[in-house]
Amino acid sequence: MCPFPWILMIVSLFALCYKGVVTVAVVGPTRTPHRGLVPGHPVDLTLQEEARGTPVVLACMAKIHDSKVFDSHRLLSPMLRRMGRAATEDGQEEGTYRPEYHGGIWQIDYSDFRETLDTRTYPHLRPVWDSIMAQFGIHRLGIRWKDLRKPLYSSLVAGLKILTVPDEIPPSIPAQAAFWKNYCNNALDKSPNDYVTAVEEVSGCQAAGLDLVFVLDGSASVGKNNFQLSKDFVNTVIQSFTIGPDLTRVGVIQYSLSVNLEIELKDHPSAAPLVQAVEDIEYDEGLFTHTGEALQYITTHSFAVENGAREVRNGVPKVSILLTDGESGDYHDVTVWSQRARESNITVFPVGVTNDVDQEELETMAGHAGKVFRVRRFRDLEKIVTDMEESLCRAVAAVPVGTPVTADLDKDAVRHLSFIVPEAGMTFKLTLNRGQVAMYGSSVVTTPNEAVHNFNLTSGELFFRHAPVSSQDAGTTVYVSVYGLSDHSSFTLHTTEGDTTTTTPPSQQQAAAHSSTTSVYKLDPKGVTLFWCLFVYLTSTMSAYLV
Repeated sequence: MCPFPWILMIVSLFALCYKGVVTVAVVGPTRTPHRGLVPGHPVDLTLQEEARGTPVVLACMAKIHDSKVFDSHRLLSPMLRRMGRAATEDGQEEGTYRPEYHGGIWQIDYSDFRETLDTRTYPHLRPVWDSIMAQFGIHRLGIRWKDLRKPLYSSLVAGLKILTVPDEIPPSIPAQAAFWKNYCNNALDKSPNDYVTAVEEVSGCQAAGLDLVFVLDGSASVGKNNFQLSKDFVNTVIQSFTIGPDLTRVGVIQYSLSVNLEIELKDHPSAAPLVQAVEDIEYDEGLFTHTGEALQYITTHSFAVENGAREVRNGVPKVSILLTDGESGDYHDVTVWSQRARESNITVFPVGVTNDVDQEELETMAGHAGKVFRVRRFRDLEKIVTDMEESLCRAVAAVPVGTPVTADLDKDAVRHLSFIVPEAGMTFKLTLNRGQVAMYGSSVVTTPNEAVHNFNLTSGELFFRHAPVSSQDAGTTVYVSVYGLSDHSSFTLHTTEGDTTTTTPPSQQQAAAHSSTTSVYKLDPKGVTLFWCLFVYLTSTMSAYLV
C-alpha cells in the first residue's frame, strides 16, 4: 500500500499547526483585562503607556521609595511628587501625551533625557543607574525617550535629571519652585507659582495614625543650643500629623548615660499641650551615649500598651525617630536591641548628626524597613522634615496572621498593614462595619493602591497563595492598604492560615488557576472549515485508493 496519502495528511496537519490553525501548547486559563475590583488580577499602571492620574503617580513614588534608588539624595523624592503635579496635574492635563513628544507625566525633554545617559560627564549617575537596573531591570543603554510614556520611566529619569544639576535641592518651597523653573521646566509653559500650588495640593498625610516615639540625644557633646534645635525638629514633624487618641500619639525620651522618660504616648491627646510639653523638656547634658539602652527602653517600655501604644488589632504602625551625634558607647546593645525592636514590629528611623556618627551603626538600627537620615549640623534637621514626613506616612503595621484588625477611616484615609504569608497561604476576609473601603494587596510594593496591586477587595474573602522567592525563603511578606471611600467608614479584616474561603467566586478560581499550567489542544475556530475540508479530501482520496 502506498503511504503517500498518509504522508500528505501528516504534512498538511503540520502546516496547519505551524500557521496557527491547530495549536498544541501548554497554557493556563485565558486572562481577561482588569475591570474594577476583581480579586486575582495583578495591575501595574506605572508600566502602562500613557497611564495617568494621582494613583499612578503615587504608585511610582511608592516604587521609588521602596527601591531606595534615590535614598542618598535628600529631598529628591518629595520634589518628584510635587513636580508630577506641577508639570501636568499628575498627567491629567490634555497635552501630557502629545504626538512626537515622549516626556511623559514629568515632561522630560529629549535633550534632558540624553543628558541623564551621559555617565562620563556625570559619573555620579553610574551607581544610580546600576541601582535602577538592579531594582527595575531598566538598563541605561536600552532605554529610549519613547519609554518615558510609561510613568515609572518618566519619574526615574526626572530624578536623574535633578541629579545632573550642580546645586543641591533647597529646603524652602519658594527656592524649590525657582530650582524647578530653572532646571526642570524647559518644555513647559509653567511658572514657579505652579510648583507652589502643587505643594499645597499634595501636602498632608493619608495615613490614619501612628504611635510615634522620638528618642533625643541628651549627651554633653550635643550642647544646649543644638538640643533646642532637636526639640524644634520634633515639634515641626508633629505639626504634619493630627494628634489624637484615635489618630497619632507621640512620646519622647532622652538618653545619654541613662534614659529619661519625657512624654508617654498616652500623655497628650491633642497637639497644643504636646507641643508645649516638648518645649519644656530640659537638656540632660549627660555623659556618654548609650544608644543601645535607649533602644531597649522603647522596645520594653515606650511601645507597651499600658503606656499608651495601641494593640496590634488596631493596625497602627509603631515608629521611632532616634537622633544621635556620635557613636554609641554600647554598640553590642545597639545590635541586640535593634533586632529585638524589629521583632516587636517597631520601625526605627535613625538620624545621624555630624560626621562623627557610624554609618554601619545607623544601618543596623534601621534594618530593612527603616531609613537612615544624615545631616551635617543640628540646624540642618529642618532640611529632612519633608523626607521624614513622607517616610512616616508610608509606615506599615505588621500584623500576625489570625489577628483581626478593626479600624475607622474617613474618606481618602489609609491604613497600611503587612503579613507574613504561611506556607499554606492565607485567607483575607474583609467585612464592612460602616461606609465603604477598598483594600489592595501586593507582594511588590509596601503601599499598594488602585494603580499597582496583586489583588483587591471591597468586601468578601480571598485566598492568597504563598509564593517564596527561593526554596530557602521563610515566607512571603504581603502588604495590604485599606482606603476609606466614604467618611466615617469602618472595617474589620480577618486573616486565617490556609484556604478557608466559604465560597469561591469565578474570578478567584481564575486567580488560583493562574499558578498552574495545563496541557491542552486547541483548534482555532477560524480554521475549522479548512481543517474539515482537508480531512474529508484526504479521507476520500485514501478510500478511493483502497478501492
